[in-house]
Amino acid sequence: MEKVRNPPDSTNNSELRKKMRVISGKYARRSIDSPEWAGVRPLLTRLRRSLFDTLMPYLPHGPFLDLFGGTGAFTLEALSRGAPEATVVEMDSRTANLIEKNLSHSKVEEPVELLRGNAVHVIQELITRQKQYNVIAIAPPYREGLENAILDILDAAPQLLMPDGLAFVQYPVDDKSIILERDNLELWRTKKYGQTLFSYFFPKG
Repeated sequence: MEKVRNPPDSTNNSELRKKMRVISGKYARRSIDSPEWAGVRPLLTRLRRSLFDTLMPYLPHGPFLDLFGGTGAFTLEALSRGAPEATVVEMDSRTANLIEKNLSHSKVEEPVELLRGNAVHVIQELITRQKQYNVIAIAPPYREGLENAILDILDAAPQLLMPDGLAFVQYPVDDKSIILERDNLELWRTKKYGQTLFSYFFPKG
């Protein structure tokens, strides 16, 4: 696991899609670049709004963890809506550089730990470091089995979530492989938005 500190901006502007924007809060309307390269799946604005309206009561009460950083939009939205600090994980070097660029352009004031590495390995390192988060975002590339891999780890180490914390997983409606019944995580609800599902979990007890 490697911390990304001031990586070189190797992003070519021709590889960037039309800018997205932070929807609400402190950094509302700050621009977010989104790349053309494979593996990054920006969430539509209306879905991001619905997701973060659900998360809003939890965000101000502890750190935010995004295990699959992509553009950094989830992290920016969480900080904008009151998360006091954040950790964002990204394996791809170019995409990690883009997250750094988006955070810098938004003039983020809160502490952000940007980690480059495989999310399955990084989450285990965060558990070893005895880190805790009030909201954990699990929105991996589809069809790679990463949803269950991360939920398995979190179920075995639910202390990564603060006692009143919340984790969510994003996946497509036609993916029936996601295991929602867990020993130490309680499924709160699953919400459907078009072809996307969000399932929300509390730590049991």
